[in-house]
Amino acid sequence: MNNKLHQEAVKRAVKPKFHGFRPLKSTVVPAYPESAEREFRRITNGYMRLLKETLAEHLPTIMNAYKLERHGMTRLDDAQDLDGEVRRELQKVAEELEQKLAAYGLDDLVRKVAQLSKSTSLREWKRVCKETLGIDLRGDYYKGDFYEAALRRWVDENVRMIKSIPSETLGSMRETIRQGFIHGMTITDIQKQIQKEYSVTRHKAQMLARDQIASLNAQVSKIQQQDAGCTKYRWSTSGDGRVRPCHDALKGKVFSWDDPPEMWYETKKSGRVYTGRRCHPGEDFCCRCVAIPVFDLETIDLPME
Repeated sequence: MNNKLHQEAVKRAVKPKFHGFRPLKSTVVPAYPESAEREFRRITNGYMRLLKETLAEHLPTIMNAYKLERHGMTRLDDAQDLDGEVRRELQKVAEELEQKLAAYGLDDLVRKVAQLSKSTSLREWKRVCKETLGIDLRGDYYKGDFYEAALRRWVDENVRMIKSIPSETLGSMRETIRQGFIHGMTITDIQKQIQKEYSVTRHKAQMLARDQIASLNAQVSKIQQQDAGCTKYRWSTSGDGRVRPCHDALKGKVFSWDDPPEMWYETKKSGRVYTGRRCHPGEDFCCRCVAIPVFDLETIDLPME
């Protein structure tokens, strides 16, 4: 915002809340968008079910080729020939999955999740401003092109990442079958290994849901706070047993939006090991931490009703 008269009106409205001090550290903790994470996880689980169903339709053909080759009942005479057979069948899986995705409506589903997460972030931002500064914000301001562009980028990136899951999974399964043939694994062992790889992929998809919702919440929060003239924030954790020691150590500390803290992990041998990565709340992998705004009367600028 850049309307000087409006900014001065905002300053007059919120000045009593500062009690002569600046900056003003809010004590209101914005809620993490749990509902959006649950919905995103539901979408990734549905997508993984599509993958599992499609694989189940083609695995008998792949296993039969494996069986025949092991017993020397076909003209295939080495692992390379079998690999070509498997590759062709897995390509059919990928093509059928692409068709099923169109019916699944992945793009629209991910877009709805983004809107749900943004709505939660906006509701919490308005609550923080109301309880901290005593003013109501115009919700329509946060529907502008600037915010919508951030959502579109997030949607496009997440659709791309979800669609990349099959190629990684199928490539891994293909290599499992090839190595199994070379080392004489039984069909039962191959099937167990494929199931194990599917389970790992499903877990990664679930982690993707948490990581990306946290990332989107972090992006929107940063945009909201910087747009409001906040140059600093206080770190707040989710307060449960899953908070990593590094983030717990940052709890309550004030940081600049221009200078995120460096991440670290701890080992018994070396103590703290700094990773070189610098992150704001929600930017580290699967981080559910949030940023509590620090308001400055000199720079504050909000879309007050």
